[in-house]
Amino acid sequence: MSALMELEKTWQDWLKHNLARGVPSNKLAASLFEKGWVDAAYELIHKSNSNLQIPYIDISHNQIKLMDREVSLAFTCHKPFIAVINNFLSPEECQALIDDADSKLKASRVVNPEDGTFVEHHARTSTSTGYQRGEIPVIKSIENRISELVHWPVENGEGLQVLRYEDGGEYRPHFDFFDPAKKSSSVVTKRGGQRLGTFLMYLSDVDAGGSTRFPNLNFEVRPKMGTALYFANTDLNGQIDKLTLHAGTPVTEGVKYLATKWLREKPYV
Repeated sequence: MSALMELEKTWQDWLKHNLARGVPSNKLAASLFEKGWVDAAYELIHKSNSNLQIPYIDISHNQIKLMDREVSLAFTCHKPFIAVINNFLSPEECQALIDDADSKLKASRVVNPEDGTFVEHHARTSTSTGYQRGEIPVIKSIENRISELVHWPVENGEGLQVLRYEDGGEYRPHFDFFDPAKKSSSVVTKRGGQRLGTFLMYLSDVDAGGSTRFPNLNFEVRPKMGTALYFANTDLNGQIDKLTLHAGTPVTEGVKYLATKWLREKPYV
C-alpha cells in the first residue's frame, strides 16, 4: 500500500503544488520525515529520483537487483540514513583490490582543518593508496555498481581508496563531511562541493576488532568480506549531520582491508 496515498489530502495537494514548482523532492521529504511520516518520505524520494539533490538507496525491498549482481539490505537506520549491504563485492573483487593495493600502501592522511592540505595524524593509524576513477577494470566495475545503487553519478565521486589496518590500527572518531565552520572548508569543497555520502566496502574478514562504530548512535558494524556500509553525511535538506560521527575501532587480531568511496555534491575534478 502506498504511504503517500495514505497522507491527508491537504498534504497530498501540498506535495503536488511544490513538486510542480520545482522544489527538490528531498527537501519535501524532509518535511514529511519531521512529521513522522518516514515511509511516505522515502517513497517520495524513490518516485521522484529525477528531482533529487542527494544520493539515495531504494529501501522498499530487502533484495536489490543491480545490473551485474543482486545485493540485500541487512540493516537500515533513518536518521542519519545508514544501510548495510550484503554481497556487494565478490571474494574475487576483494582480493583483486588487495593484490593491486598492497605494494602501493603509504601512511594514511587526514584533512588539515586549518588549510585543507592532507597530513599524517596520530588519530588515523593505517596505510592506504588512492586511485583515479576507473583506473583499473575492477574499480570501474565497482564504481558503476555504487552509482546504480545510490542513484548518483560516477563523476560525483572521489577516487576509490584502499586501506590496510594492522594490529592496533584505528581511525578515531571523526566526521567525513567538510565542516563549513572550518577554515579548510572553502579549499576542499572547490573540487566537487560537500561530501554527501560515504561508501565503505570491507575487503577482508577480521578476527577481532576493526568495526565501524557510530558513538552517537550506540551501534557498530563488524567487518565482513564483501559487505558494504553506506551512510549519508548530510540530512534530507543537505545540511551536515553530526550524528554521523564514526570511528574505525582498533584491530586487535588479524588484518583489516577496507575500500572507501566518498560521494560529492558536484562532479569531482
